[in-house]
Amino acid sequence: MITPQTICLATSDSKLEQKVKEGLSQAECSLVTINNVEETAEAVDLGLCRIFLIDTQLGMDKVLSLCEALRENDSRQVGIIAIIDGYSEVVGELLNASVDDVLVSPFTVFSLLARVGAQAKRISTADQLAFKVRDSWMLIEITSKLVGTGDLLDSLYDMISILSAELNADRGSVVLVRPEGDLGLVIASSDDAEIQDLIINLDSYPEIKNVVHSAKPLIVQDVSDSQVLQGVLPTLKSVRVQSVALFPIVEEDNVLGVIFLRYADKRDAFHQRELVFCQTVANATAIALRNHEITESLHKKDQQIRAVQSEAQNRLAALQPYEDFFNGAVDGMVVLSDSGVVVFINPEGAAILGHSVAEIKGVPFYNVLPNNQYARFESLVEQSERGRRISIDLEIFADGDQGKVHKIVSTSAALLGTEGMTLLTMRDVTEERMMAKQLIEAQEQLIKSEKQAAIMEVAGAAAHELNQPLTSVLTSVAMFKRVLNDSEGHTTRLLDAMEQEVDRMTSIVRKLSKLTEYTTKDYVGQSKIIDLERSSGADAGNEDT
Repeated sequence: MITPQTICLATSDSKLEQKVKEGLSQAECSLVTINNVEETAEAVDLGLCRIFLIDTQLGMDKVLSLCEALRENDSRQVGIIAIIDGYSEVVGELLNASVDDVLVSPFTVFSLLARVGAQAKRISTADQLAFKVRDSWMLIEITSKLVGTGDLLDSLYDMISILSAELNADRGSVVLVRPEGDLGLVIASSDDAEIQDLIINLDSYPEIKNVVHSAKPLIVQDVSDSQVLQGVLPTLKSVRVQSVALFPIVEEDNVLGVIFLRYADKRDAFHQRELVFCQTVANATAIALRNHEITESLHKKDQQIRAVQSEAQNRLAALQPYEDFFNGAVDGMVVLSDSGVVVFINPEGAAILGHSVAEIKGVPFYNVLPNNQYARFESLVEQSERGRRISIDLEIFADGDQGKVHKIVSTSAALLGTEGMTLLTMRDVTEERMMAKQLIEAQEQLIKSEKQAAIMEVAGAAAHELNQPLTSVLTSVAMFKRVLNDSEGHTTRLLDAMEQEVDRMTSIVRKLSKLTEYTTKDYVGQSKIIDLERSSGADAGNEDT
């Protein structure tokens, strides 16, 4: 279970605060308690909390104000869980206020942690998606500069400046190396646009030699602990370098150079997405360097380009039968690129999603999904990448004649070809699922009716059979009391006690004879028993119990 470190609780109930605090301590989470809108908004701005528990006992006006304050900050995902005393009409009002979940009080620690964990996982998934989108746009910006028509060295300076700023590096450089591995040429540096041909001796840069030799990235969080850098450690200390990161610029099997990032402060370990992002930029740099050479001799490649164009046209012609098949399919068919962008959708698929083909094509598929469906869709794609064919129900809100229409879409996924594309097959099962739900509800009502009829029959029989012996016992007790002459009253008191208990049993028999519905209450452990008070309509304040 994914759990955040700090949870924010909005309440004025000290007992609730203590219970939540004790529950969160089992997941090693800390608790921040607030009771006004200003503190909540400040907590979001400071990034202290991502998940908020709001006690509805504060009053609906204040709860709605808190929700509004939390949702005003669009720069980060937050999870809002409302704590309520019971299911009522306020649930709909809370959901309209963008509450993500409700926790019914009294609640167990397991319920608390389960809901907090679910929100943490949702936020983590949303953050990962946001990072992917941000990285994609950043890569587009960088590659557009590298493949532009301007001067390559100026483009490399723009690239390394963007990369250094994105990764908070104090200095970034692009260094090319000679095949002999003795000298390097700094052709771009983020801290000086004029550096384009600075020659360096690689004997003073063992980290560059290491990357050139291994053709693998080198990440050093603390230069003091690196065996590679021990020989140049005094120099690094003198220029205030605490961490370094190098990524090889590889063209085929040849290391052309490195992207070199330096940090004055010790930085945390690189995340996987950062490693992939930096290496992708390094690969794009290699392509840009290679393309620069190709551009200089482009006039000699006309015939080769014509051959490539002819081959592309042949491939398109070969794919035409599949396109016709997709367009004629009764199910919705969607083809996604390796980055999740819709590259093809048939008319049926567009109709299911409530858009035209032109509106969907070229758009990330996540754009048509509500936020709460991202995790389910990612799981489906992950399973398909492992070769497993499964179907899941995705809930979407498609455009219709009367506005947004809620739909349930049965979706399966499969890999398509070797280019990393994914084929989605979709079918609108909204009506089927609604009918199934209604059938289940009808079955539950039938079972309830059968239970009620059975318990009334049993209760009637029990009341009938018990009434006569109870009457006999009461009569006998009354006769004993008249016959016995006990001056001290011991026997009479015992008979009085017996008479009271028999009266109590008689009251229970009357309730059994009046059962009109099947209502239970908790008993020992997990078991339940008939609730005679509610099932017979008896007034608990007036009946003997």
